[in-house]
Amino acid sequence: MRVQTVPLTLEVTFADAGALKHAAETQLARGGLFVALDASALPPLCELTLRVCAEGAALEVPARLTVATAEAACVEIAAEALPDLLAAIAIHAGDAPAQAGAATARVIDSAERAAAVDSAPMSLDRKVATMSVGEKVQLALHGNRDARQLLMRDRAGVVQASLVRNPKITLDEIQALARAPQLSPETAETLAQHPTYGLSPSIALALVRNPRTPLPTATILIARLSPADLRAVAKGLGVRSQVAAAARKRLVDHG
Repeated sequence: MRVQTVPLTLEVTFADAGALKHAAETQLARGGLFVALDASALPPLCELTLRVCAEGAALEVPARLTVATAEAACVEIAAEALPDLLAAIAIHAGDAPAQAGAATARVIDSAERAAAVDSAPMSLDRKVATMSVGEKVQLALHGNRDARQLLMRDRAGVVQASLVRNPKITLDEIQALARAPQLSPETAETLAQHPTYGLSPSIALALVRNPRTPLPTATILIARLSPADLRAVAKGLGVRSQVAAAARKRLVDHG
């Protein structure tokens, strides 16, 4: 292996989704990955792309080599990319049991990487990553469940909010969206104003409990809670103090 001065990709292929999930929980969640590989010829502390593969999925994040020996390599994942990587692995692995498994690793230079990209079909997550906001909005409005699951994590509020208008979206997806830690304020407003979802006590509860829901919206939704949920929110467990106060006031006013 010769020293590379061009952009590098470290590709790590796991035996199955369970092995990838195990690596996510034991290593990637801590910010890095350790693999068996002769990395002695790699430039010290070089910047590279980490590609993790399992059962047809390929996820990529920027990383930096921290350890390079004749037996192993260790990379540190860019902090800003780590949450999206872990979320993508969680979606791909699904209910697969986390289990230790074999993984193979190899270094790919820029020429090989370009050839692979040109010849291989692009995965859905990579397609979405290359889309403009307008294209993502159209996909949110008309896409299938896999596309919707990816777009629920999109940082553009207009994209996430457009999912609510997708005629194929299911109630369980709407509930997951209302509970999501990535919920955008714009999406919370869209759900609250929806003629069907906005009147659902379960959706109202999810939005009231979600700290991403704007406070004015959360306090308005207090009125749509069931009596049991209203009493639970009034106790203040897992909700913002202002929301709990609004629930207690409603209980007093409508005692």
